Amino acid sequence: MTGLKSYAHSWGMVAVLALACVSAVEGARAGAGDLIEAAERGDAAEVRALLGAGAEVNAARGDGATALLLASQNGHPEVVVALLRARADVNARDGYGDTALMAAALSGHGAVVRALLAAGAEVNARAGNGATALLLASQEGHLEAVQTLIEARADVDAGRGDGVTALMLGSLKGHLEVVRALLAAKAEVNTKAGSGAMPLVLSSETCHREVVRAMLKAGADGNAASGEGPTALMLAAQEGHLEVVHALIGARADVNAQAGDGPTALMLASRDGRAGVVRALLRARADANGESSDGFTALMVASAHGHREVVQLLLEGGADVNARTSDGLAALHMASQKGHREVVELLKSVGARE
Repeated sequence: MTGLKSYAHSWGMVAVLALACVSAVEGARAGAGDLIEAAERGDAAEVRALLGAGAEVNAARGDGATALLLASQNGHPEVVVALLRARADVNARDGYGDTALMAAALSGHGAVVRALLAAGAEVNARAGNGATALLLASQEGHLEAVQTLIEARADVDAGRGDGVTALMLGSLKGHLEVVRALLAAKAEVNTKAGSGAMPLVLSSETCHREVVRAMLKAGADGNAASGEGPTALMLAAQEGHLEVVHALIGARADVNAQAGDGPTALMLASRDGRAGVVRALLRARADANGESSDGFTALMVASAHGHREVVQLLLEGGADVNARTSDGLAALHMASQKGHREVVELLKSVGARE
């Protein structure tokens, strides 16, 4: 009987210990969840208390985000420091491949970026799409983060999977000071993405004139083009960005370049009625009679769209009023078909023939 009592007592102790272990595990899990929530909202006192109670510092949510990543994303430096002191994995990734450093850089939290780098964050780690922290900070124009990452020897020419670099993103968004910082760090100004896009082309199309000037000063090719497509000058002319056009002309961009056998900058500006740009291009000796592969000229497209002022400028610039396309159409035919009466009268007044 004594043996049976001893046996029962032993099993009772095992059961108590098992329950204690289960309770401890469940408590740790609950503590981890509380830790993640506290870190996300920036409650440093609660984070320290939970860590002191044994909460798992590297536990993650369902999407893989840890307390450190969330605190970094939301810019809570005191929480970040507390987690790092508790040996949080500084290079842990969430389900998208992002790290705490990437999250802090994207959100522009300079103090957090510095803390993470000091704790050994990999400065050139790549997200799922190949982006680095520097690309993300450049994209959003976060100068402090960009400068900090450059000082930590971030690769200024690292590209995403599609070849897009930090300089391209900064140029596209018009982040002048970020562009200057990248250029000062010797970022390649004439690099091309997989699509053929180049920094100068991107900033020219979006009319970031000071960015354009900064890149031209740094040695950007004035004739930069997107693959076999339009040049920076063509895009600026098409969009009517006169100051950018002047800057590119000053950098000796080819005013008569064509995109394949297609239009010139003058044709694009004429089509869209950009009188100021047309005037600037003609003064820079753009060919008023340049043709596309099917014989269209700047005068024809301006006439077809009814841009009388542009038609006048082209005629004064020496455009042939009776030039014809491969189908035998002239500017007068095009203006007549579209009902542009003022243009028709102007063309006839200088000798346009039916």
